[in-house]
Amino acid sequence: MNSGLVRYACRAAVHLGPRNRDGAAGNPVTIYEGAWAYCPIGALTEHVWEAIEPVSLTDLKLIEIIVRPREAAPRTREVRA
Repeated sequence: MNSGLVRYACRAAVHLGPRNRDGAAGNPVTIYEGAWAYCPIGALTEHVWEAIEPVSLTDLKLIEIIVRPREAAPRTREVRA
């Protein structure tokens, strides 16, 4: 590992839901293919790793706080009377 930047993020649907984040399993940071990787719930298995633009863990957590709620928000359909 040549830096302290996170280079992979887990995109497994079972690890991204708001309910799953409440019951975080462990350390959200691990090593994948010789680089830092981040899983929102710190799961030990069932990852779907995606290469990301290298980012500090602090910045990654800020992105998650700002962006994830918008992505997870239920989509509503306009109802016309």
